[in-house]
Amino acid sequence: MKEKGMEPFGLALEDFYNDKKDVEITLIRDDGFEFNVPIAYFFRGPKDFTNLEKEAIRLCKGKVLDMGAGVGPHSLELQRLGFEVYATDISSQACEIMKKRGIKNVQCTDFYNIEIGSFDTILLLGRSIGFVGNLNGIKKFLSFCKTRLNPEGIIICDSIDINSTKEKIFLDYIEKNRKLGKYPGEATLQMKYKNILGDKFHNIQIDPDTFKKCTQEIGLSCKILCREEDGQYLVMISP
Repeated sequence: MKEKGMEPFGLALEDFYNDKKDVEITLIRDDGFEFNVPIAYFFRGPKDFTNLEKEAIRLCKGKVLDMGAGVGPHSLELQRLGFEVYATDISSQACEIMKKRGIKNVQCTDFYNIEIGSFDTILLLGRSIGFVGNLNGIKKFLSFCKTRLNPEGIIICDSIDINSTKEKIFLDYIEKNRKLGKYPGEATLQMKYKNILGDKFHNIQIDPDTFKKCTQEIGLSCKILCREEDGQYLVMISP
C-alpha cells in the first residue's frame, strides 16, 4: 500500500494529536458502504487494550519489530517493559507522532523496505496484515518476514474470521466476492477525512483455517492463540 492511500488517516492523526478534538476517519468500501472510526482509538493506552492485545504483548520476546505501528500504542508499552523496539509505519504523520511520544526507534517505510536487520518478534496488531491485500500478498509477506527472523523468532498478528459475521451488509459483500471468484475476505477501500479522499487500496481479513493453509504452503507453522466473540483472533507463526 502506498502512502497516498493513507493520507487522510495521517492528517486525522495529526489533527487529533495537536488539538485533541473529536476526530473520525471514514472508510468507504467499493460498494458504497461507509463506516466511521474514532481517531481516539489509535491513541489508547494499555488499560484499554483488548485481551488479545495483552496476550500479544505478553508473548513478545527479544528484539521486536512493530509493523504498521500507527502512533505506537504497542511500541510504547513494549518500550516501557524494557524491550528493544523498532516501530515502522507508512504514514509520515504517524511516524512523527511516534517520535514526539518518545518511541526511540522509528522508521517511515513500507513492509519491504525495512533497514533494521533481523528480529526475535515481528508484531502486527490492529489487523495490519490485512494491508497486504490478498492471499498471495499474505504468502509473499510472511515469506519476507521469515527472512527477517532470528533463530527461534516468531511472528504475532491478528485478523478477523469473516465467517463470524451475521450482518447482511457484510454477508452480501462476501457473497459478491465468491461469485467473482475472489477470496470472500477481500475488500477494496478508501479513506476519507474532511474533503480529502485517499487512493483506493486492497485489504483482506482471513479466516483461521485459510491462514493456516497459507502458512503451511510456505513452510511455516501457525498456531491460533485466542479468539474473541466478535471473530477477532490472534496467531503466532514460526519457522
